[in-house]
Amino acid sequence: MKSGRTNQYLNRRIMKYILTFIIALLLVPLAALHADDSAAKKPNVLFVVFDDLNNRLGCYGDPIAKSPNLDRLAARGTVFTRAYCQQPICGPSRASFMSGRRPDSLGIWSMTKYLYDLHPDAVTIPQWFMQHGYTAMSIGKVLGGYGNPEHFKKLSVWDRRTGGKTKDEFAMPDGAALPPNLAKDLLCENRDVPDEACFDTVSANLAITELRALAKKPEPFFLALGLFKPHTPYKVPKRYWDLYRREDIPAIDPTARPRNAPELAFHANHEILGEPSARRTLDDEAQREIRHGYYAATSFADAQFGRVLDALDELKLRDNTIIVIIGDNGFHLGEHDTWGKMTLFGWDARVPLIISAPGIGKGGAKTNAISELIDIFPTLCELSGLPSPPQLDGTSLVPVLKDAGATVKTAALTQHPRPALYWGGGPQALPQVMGYALKTDRWSYHEWRDFKTGHIVGQELYDEQTDPLETVNQAGTVDAAAVIPALAEQLDALVK
Repeated sequence: MKSGRTNQYLNRRIMKYILTFIIALLLVPLAALHADDSAAKKPNVLFVVFDDLNNRLGCYGDPIAKSPNLDRLAARGTVFTRAYCQQPICGPSRASFMSGRRPDSLGIWSMTKYLYDLHPDAVTIPQWFMQHGYTAMSIGKVLGGYGNPEHFKKLSVWDRRTGGKTKDEFAMPDGAALPPNLAKDLLCENRDVPDEACFDTVSANLAITELRALAKKPEPFFLALGLFKPHTPYKVPKRYWDLYRREDIPAIDPTARPRNAPELAFHANHEILGEPSARRTLDDEAQREIRHGYYAATSFADAQFGRVLDALDELKLRDNTIIVIIGDNGFHLGEHDTWGKMTLFGWDARVPLIISAPGIGKGGAKTNAISELIDIFPTLCELSGLPSPPQLDGTSLVPVLKDAGATVKTAALTQHPRPALYWGGGPQALPQVMGYALKTDRWSYHEWRDFKTGHIVGQELYDEQTDPLETVNQAGTVDAAAVIPALAEQLDALVK
């Protein structure tokens, strides 16, 4: 009897151990599955850069702009109405926001200086995300410097080239002859061609292909897409030109240079008007066609972005993907007697910034909080649960995403040199004068400093509450004397 109870006890113990062992075996794959599931919940990032895109968008209040895809993203995210680039030209601006550092921190102010030439160990946003378990890649124009082999070696870790078509030319998919050009200005082409004849469509196609592959991978992704439009030349399919009536294109406002502004505030407008030796003038018809072309190019770029956005929805990735949309710099279309970028005025310094982050804030929010493109790096780190590199000059915008009424900084800094472009002398060339603009909730204060001595050789002050179009430079007035010292102190604190 006793022997029987003992055997029963032993049998129960054995069965218990067996069950425990079986449960343990079952829990191992469950734990692994849970770990994979946790990794999968790490947010993806889609980062889209538009070249020369200013705030002529529906979601920014433009009355005629046709930008339905950017507008629908804005309806799900936060629109930053006072976002500023660090330098209003593509190369230095991109080096700045991709590294999270100001142009002065990098020593990059011209199109002849590249990030990895000066900073071989620099870490950009995609590289930082790669170091923290992400698959990262870039498609199209995101960071410059492809002509330098050593520079490109660094980029090739995460960069993908589209190849084939160039950013400036149409190429029919079937090799057929191009239809006639219905535009007249030398910067414009209005041809009845499919979207596939354009470079940005190739880039968007590649982005969609990569998204389909990335959706099947367990690790999160960081995908950067650079679209060339609405950069000049304004060569886009006819159907985007047809979205606008020439008579509806708004007149230039203001046409005149700001009163009392120093000559340093302006440049040769070569991007639109040509080099000084072959400078052209624009009659009213040409001005309207160029502005028409800019709107058409914006709508075309918007459509390509929309296709990528649709792919996110189709792949059921949207709810776990942070989306950031920016313009690398603003752009003048005749305002202040200026065509192109490379000034410190609002049309060049202010850029679109739209952020949609799953579970953060309310969709359709607009904020007047001051922000800078260098803020994107720390913002994406915080949203993704990653540490931020120690050398960043920006500030996370997550508090503003949670509450559109919040602020994280009182001023932004934009800068640009004179000469506005200094190609001669190569990468060792230095500017003669550096212009700095401090942008606050009310004031736009500009200093032009001799690059060697630091002496102030020009000043501007604009009251954006009473003079939002920056028509009168108040520097030198009695009222300005009471305001400038505090603004100058703020500017000094940001200039390195």
